[in-house]
Amino acid sequence: MKNKIGYLQTTLLITGLLFMGCETGVDVSKRTTKSNQLEEESVLSGIVDKPTAQIITTKSGKKFSVHKIYSNSAQPGYYLQVAFFEEYKPNSRFENQLQHSGFKYTILNKNDNYYALIGAYKSYNEAHSHIGSVKAKLHKDSFVIHILRP
Repeated sequence: MKNKIGYLQTTLLITGLLFMGCETGVDVSKRTTKSNQLEEESVLSGIVDKPTAQIITTKSGKKFSVHKIYSNSAQPGYYLQVAFFEEYKPNSRFENQLQHSGFKYTILNKNDNYYALIGAYKSYNEAHSHIGSVKAKLHKDSFVIHILRP
C-alpha cells in the first residue's frame, strides 16, 4: 500500500512540474536552411509575431511570396521594390534614374533603412505585370511588396 502511495505522489509531483513549466512560457524556435537563407519562426509565451510575407496563388497555380512592410507614411497598396539601402539615403544619381524612368516612385524610410519603391498599385497582379517594364527601363530586378497600415 505504501508503494502505491509513493508512486502516486511521485507521479503527481512530476505532472505538476510539467504543467507549471508549460504555464510559464516556452521559447520554441524553428530554423531551416534553404539556399543559404535562415528562416526563423518564434513563439514566446503565446505571443506570435505578425507574418512578414504572405503567399499568393495565381489562377495558373503558381505561388508567389509577397513581403509586407507596415508604415504610417506611405500610401497603402502594392509596390515594386527596386532597391534597399541600409543607413544611407540613395544618392541623387539613383533618384535621377528613377525620375527619368517615368514611373511613380517613393523612397520609404523605415528604421533608418531606405526602400526604393515603384507604385502604388491596386492589386498584386497589377504590380506583378509591371516587373518586365521596370527591368527594361531601370535594368533592375524587382519584386512585389505590400505596404500596410500598422
